[in-house]
Amino acid sequence: MIMKKFSLLSLCFLLILSVGCKEENKTTTNEKAPIEQENSNSTIFNYSIKNISKSTLATCKRNPCPQMDIKYLYITNDSNVGEKINKANEENLSSIVQTPNDSISYKKIDEGVNKFIEDYISFKNEFPESPAVYELKIDQEQLFENNQTLVYSTIFYTYTGGAHGYGAKLYHTYDKNTGEIVTNEKLLKNKNAFKAYAEGMFRKKFNLTENESLNKNGFFFENDEFKLAENIAVTKDSLYMIYNAYEAASYAEGDIKFSFPKEDVEAWLNQ
Repeated sequence: MIMKKFSLLSLCFLLILSVGCKEENKTTTNEKAPIEQENSNSTIFNYSIKNISKSTLATCKRNPCPQMDIKYLYITNDSNVGEKINKANEENLSSIVQTPNDSISYKKIDEGVNKFIEDYISFKNEFPESPAVYELKIDQEQLFENNQTLVYSTIFYTYTGGAHGYGAKLYHTYDKNTGEIVTNEKLLKNKNAFKAYAEGMFRKKFNLTENESLNKNGFFFENDEFKLAENIAVTKDSLYMIYNAYEAASYAEGDIKFSFPKEDVEAWLNQ
């Protein structure tokens, strides 16, 4: 009788352990959980995280390679829209490593990375004694997703010699019905009204009066006229706007970030 009880307890313990292991395995996948789902009819995308580094590339086992650490999102849903977003995302990422001397635009991240490696190998062949090492870092995450839109946030840094490299944060918004990129013009239904509001907040941040010159206070606006940042993102509760280095001020100033409560700017948005 004692042995029967012991066997039964052992069996229960093994079953519990088995279930626990299965649950643990679920948490180690690369798929990202959806941020927001408003109704059951909406398609919320699943993702894997793709990684490119020196250790993943065969060419880096035969040649000197730059320092690289690239992580980006890839939609795994079997859908035309998901595929279209993946292609657009890779094209956007490829533009990060493109130089003004490149005669073609790359469509895939692999193409851009290969060109970056080729440039580094050429540099090392020409200047074998140089201690300089090219660097490329890209880290992407999903900032927001609902029924209509998907927003990616991408932080990158590149270095190809000189006093310092260049880093920035990029926002890209996609229409989940079409897979098209949603431009700032489409995000804003009253751009001029939002621009006036944003300028007021910009001046407040830097203690500038309404009529005070922006450029005389160290900014780089064309014709001394305020303009919106290129990177704007709208989430459930906020609107984010960021001026990257050189966009509105010097490299030393760094990026200039704003976060506006969505309720304060909702009247000027299309979503």
